[in-house]
Amino acid sequence: MIYFNDINNSKDIFFKSPSSYGLFSSREELSYALGACLYMPGTRENLLKDILFNKSMGAHTITLCIEDSVSSDQVEGAENNIIGLFKKIALLLREDESFMDNLPLLFIRVRSVKQLKKLLNESFFVGLCGFIFPKFDATVGVTYFSILSKYNKSNKRTLYGMPILETPGIIHSETRIEELIKIKHVIDNYSEYVLNIRIGGTDFSGLYSLRRGRDFTVYDLAVVRDCICDIINVFKRDNYVISGVVYEYYSNVINFNNNVLIKETLLDRTNGLTGKTVIHPTQVNLVNSLMVVSKENYIDAVNIVNSSLDGVIKSDYSNKMNEIKPHEKWAKEILLKAKIMGVYEDGKSHTELLQRLNSLQHR
Repeated sequence: MIYFNDINNSKDIFFKSPSSYGLFSSREELSYALGACLYMPGTRENLLKDILFNKSMGAHTITLCIEDSVSSDQVEGAENNIIGLFKKIALLLREDESFMDNLPLLFIRVRSVKQLKKLLNESFFVGLCGFIFPKFDATVGVTYFSILSKYNKSNKRTLYGMPILETPGIIHSETRIEELIKIKHVIDNYSEYVLNIRIGGTDFSGLYSLRRGRDFTVYDLAVVRDCICDIINVFKRDNYVISGVVYEYYSNVINFNNNVLIKETLLDRTNGLTGKTVIHPTQVNLVNSLMVVSKENYIDAVNIVNSSLDGVIKSDYSNKMNEIKPHEKWAKEILLKAKIMGVYEDGKSHTELLQRLNSLQHR
């Protein structure tokens, strides 16, 4: 897959075009390649058709949910629906291996440990990238990852796991740091299978009877903002990739000027978060377009990483100092993002990219 690959004559937008990646890319590359992760309930009647359509519209990462988006009386049907989906995928791949190129990175958000075991016992899930583990804490987390690790080793494959941090012990200030450190110990032990760490902003808000309005970002909810800050503090220092929370308002028509979603995604990026959970196809390209690296940041990062000095060098843009040691980790991350998402030419931004994508999709 290559982000924004359907755009013709994109040289005027990109200084450096996005590079290809796929299901069998390295864990590090995949961690930065998830971008806008589109959730859809596992109950949809035409799952494969919907997946292929959304992939064609820019959704390179799709999660099939069997948790909060599926009512209790529909769980078994959703499980069978997803198992049936991967049977179809396996059949299509046997007929034509190139069918893999049509698929996004696929994940399943499970409901429980019991359900994870059931799914792994009933299907090999050809084409699956991994699972998302909700309500993740130190106790259930060990169980989830021990099952996944044992399965991977027994079957000589790599399915990844992505924990969602959303439990009361994490958001409650009196238990937060202790709980996060316990969770980090679990994740450290299974880091080879962890693509990124996700944050359940909706669950956190619900515990306090909060729901942000359409005109507010998640960072305007002080109790959730403070929790996000501590999650970043505990995990980001050791280079774990952390994803932005879902913005739950959407329109059926793409809004280039959705200033709240843009602001929230930019705040995610400023705080070191990479990618974002989205719930509607019109949000996908907007979020992904904001993941593209600016040329100024890219040139600064290249100069920092390649510098033979270990002090201060002036930016090529003559507007800032680049300190080699303090900025080195930032620079290396920028280069990883640039490799996957590309680099804007000077003077270009998400606005031009979205306009080009929109005109392409409405032909």
